[in-house]
Amino acid sequence: MNEQEHYKKLGKENSTKSQHRKDKEIKKKLFVKNELDGKVTSFHGETSGKMTSREGYDAYCLYLAVNNHFNTDSYDYFKYAGKTSVKLETFLKRKDKYHFAKLARKYHVELLDFYVANLSRGKFYVKNLLDMECDQNYKEFKKIKQKLTYAITEDMKYLFDKYKQIDICIGIKDGQHSNILREYLGGRISAQTIIAADKIFNIFNDYNTMISEDFIWPKERKRLDSLAPFLELEHKKLQTILKGIWL
Repeated sequence: MNEQEHYKKLGKENSTKSQHRKDKEIKKKLFVKNELDGKVTSFHGETSGKMTSREGYDAYCLYLAVNNHFNTDSYDYFKYAGKTSVKLETFLKRKDKYHFAKLARKYHVELLDFYVANLSRGKFYVKNLLDMECDQNYKEFKKIKQKLTYAITEDMKYLFDKYKQIDICIGIKDGQHSNILREYLGGRISAQTIIAADKIFNIFNDYNTMISEDFIWPKERKRLDSLAPFLELEHKKLQTILKGIWL
C-alpha cells in the first residue's frame, strides 16, 4: 500500500468513527428525551404499577434543592426558584434512584413539605428518608402547618404562664441562652413559635451579639432562618396574637 492509499484508508476510518459518535449522541439524546417524557420505564417497586424515571428525577432535583437550602451557605431555594443543574443522565447512574421514585409516589404533591420537615433537621440520605421516623417528622410538621396560628398561640400561652414577662422569656442574661431558646432546644415549643417571636420582637439579631457560645446558636440560627420562608407567616396576625398575650 502506497502512502496515498494509506491516507485515503485512514480518512475513511476516521469518517466512520465520526459517524458512529454522531449516531451514538443522537441515540443518547433520544433516550434522554424519552426518559423525560416518561416513555421509558426505569423502576419497579413494592407499590403497584410502574414508576417512570421522570418521577424519580424530579424528586431527586427537589431533594438537592431543599437539602442545599438547609445544609449549605451557597444555595437559596427561593432565590433560585428550587432549580438545580443536575442532568438526567447523572441521576440515572445513581444506585438509589428507585428510592426517589418511591418517595415521589408516596408523598406526591406533599413532597416539598416532606423534605422541608426532615432536611430542616439535618442531612438525610434518601434511604433514611423512607424510615418511619421521617414520616413521623412530616406528620408533626403537617399538623402544625394545618393549624399554625393555633399551634403558635398555644405555645405562647405556655410561655406566658411560665415566665409572665416578655423580657424574662426572650431576654439574654450573662451571655446564656434565653428562656424561649431553651424551650425550643428542649423540644417544648416548635421552631415555628420561636420564628414567630423573632418576626415580631426581632430577637435573633440580638442573640447573635449577646449569646456567648458560638456552636449551638449559629447552627440553629441558620436552620431557623432557612425554615422561615416556607412557613408563610402573616405578620399582622402574629402581631395581634403575641401582643395580645404578652403586652
